[in-house]
Amino acid sequence: MPQLAPLALVLLSAAIAAASYLQAISYPFVSDDTVYLADNTKLAGLHLAELWRLLTEPYNPFSEFLPLRDLSYWFDMTLFGLNPSAFRLHNTLLYLLSLPLAYAATLELWRYFRPADAASAPWAAAAITSLFALHPTLVEPVVWISGRKYMLPNLFSLLALWLAMRARREQGLSAPYAAATLAAFVAMMLSKASYVAVSPVIAMLWIFFWLDTPVSHRRRSQLLWPLTILLLAWLLVRFFIASSIGKEPAYFGMETITRTLAVLGWLARLAVSPESRHFNYPVFEDPHLPAMAVLGATVLAAVAAGTVLLLRKRSIESFALIVFFLFSIPHLQLIPYGAPSLVSDRFLALAAWPAVLLLVALSWRLNPAPRAAVLLVIALSWGFQTFERPRDWRSEEALLNNDLRAYPGYYLPAAIKIIEHQLPKNSYQDANETANSITIPEFRDTMLQLIKAYHTVHVDAVDTGDPQKAMALLWNLWSSLKNWPVQSKWNSPARNFWERCRDIFAAQWDYLAKQFPDNASVRYNAGLTLLNLDVYAKATANLRAAAESQRLPESMRGTAFKNLGLALLLDGHAAEAEAPLRAALDQWIPDLRAHCLLADVYKQAGRLEEAARAEASCPGRTTNEK
Repeated sequence: MPQLAPLALVLLSAAIAAASYLQAISYPFVSDDTVYLADNTKLAGLHLAELWRLLTEPYNPFSEFLPLRDLSYWFDMTLFGLNPSAFRLHNTLLYLLSLPLAYAATLELWRYFRPADAASAPWAAAAITSLFALHPTLVEPVVWISGRKYMLPNLFSLLALWLAMRARREQGLSAPYAAATLAAFVAMMLSKASYVAVSPVIAMLWIFFWLDTPVSHRRRSQLLWPLTILLLAWLLVRFFIASSIGKEPAYFGMETITRTLAVLGWLARLAVSPESRHFNYPVFEDPHLPAMAVLGATVLAAVAAGTVLLLRKRSIESFALIVFFLFSIPHLQLIPYGAPSLVSDRFLALAAWPAVLLLVALSWRLNPAPRAAVLLVIALSWGFQTFERPRDWRSEEALLNNDLRAYPGYYLPAAIKIIEHQLPKNSYQDANETANSITIPEFRDTMLQLIKAYHTVHVDAVDTGDPQKAMALLWNLWSSLKNWPVQSKWNSPARNFWERCRDIFAAQWDYLAKQFPDNASVRYNAGLTLLNLDVYAKATANLRAAAESQRLPESMRGTAFKNLGLALLLDGHAAEAEAPLRAALDQWIPDLRAHCLLADVYKQAGRLEEAARAEASCPGRTTNEK
């Protein structure tokens, strides 16, 4: 019974958390769930004999290479159809399966780093696992179906860490356990590439084991194991993942340093804080940005000091601090990527474990009574948030409202609410109220312009049968949208805001063209705008309709055919581009820039003499001019 008591504590915590998660079992798909599942015809159409294809290309619209995650989705879709309850139950099971592995890995780590206190290892491991089970940052990756790309690698990561600890032997490493660790690591990488940070942790442990081996029994060949896992991690990242990460444009400036430190500070704060949880967190827009950057710098300094201490003496506190930092590195925007939120709870799905390990290790220095009181307070505060948070997943709008209550005036949740929920419902007054709450004038004014243009396109133009006012408003809006705000260079939420506005702007031109299919002016302007937005297929359709319409003024025909050829060329249809480009030169007022584009068409076809003649007639190399 004394041996089972710690496990009972883990079971109790797991049961409380699982019961909290099951509150959301019948909620619908939310946000990316629809893209990954309901609209993912490519994955749904995959047959059993074709599952090997998951290892060759992404099977989701976001082009993320997550073969094991997508395989798990495929099994759910095949067995249960598009039933959100089945997907959430699967996530919950993955969470529950990870807890015994967290307990086992923590138990081994405690015994290794604190051999003198090995007797208390079961209770320490139980406390750490219980707090990890109740941690509110796990709600998002468990309850949100799209969070499976964190829960599945969590399972394999903890398995790999446990196997890595079990590989320890007095005279080196156990080859079977080390090989099993590598297999679990590969499964983890095929579930989520950002978990690559587990590899240096395992390598560090294996090097420690080698250093702990008596000199007379040390074999340098044993160092091949940590080298192998690092090399394997590098190869997997390079071979599988590099092509599927959506990177932001590179930018070098003080803001990138501030961003990294602030994100690290936010992650450290969320790892230990009992505060309410949200879907989108502001970083640059937060009035406490300097404090978060200072906190991040403090964590970084503590990691440096902990590394020095760990090299001198084995310390579980230093180890936990270093592991937390390593698990956070993929989310620090060192290589910028287009995250709607620079900080998210799901980023801490695994990093919460070393954070809890550090808290418990520090509390273990107290006497049993105050230690139990401190850990109980933490458990109750986290447990309360874990119980409350799943209710926000009843809809995406509920998530956004929760964000706006916590961060009034934050432009990103306001924009998502307006674009994806209020405008489709024709709730223009509500949309204007939401837009007016945005605190940054540039973002607020642009969103108000967008709402006005949307209303004019969908209501006024349709009711009056006259699209002229709608087109004028759309062109005015384009003058605001074509220039990205300066902060979008380093702040991906700001860039995400602008991308969403440009997407809905393009949709308005497309809608207007469908409402007035015989209006040559509408079709031409729609095609030109969509071409500038790189929506080539729809741009081609509209420009073709405009160029072939007898209602388009003769003075515009040459440019219309030239732009049609440009759209085809940029869309990869060089052979089809030749005819409209030649037509652009045959018009009453020819567009001589078509010669430049024809030169590119001929070069691609290997017609070098014709390319040279076209090049000679080109008034300037303006291939990208639209």
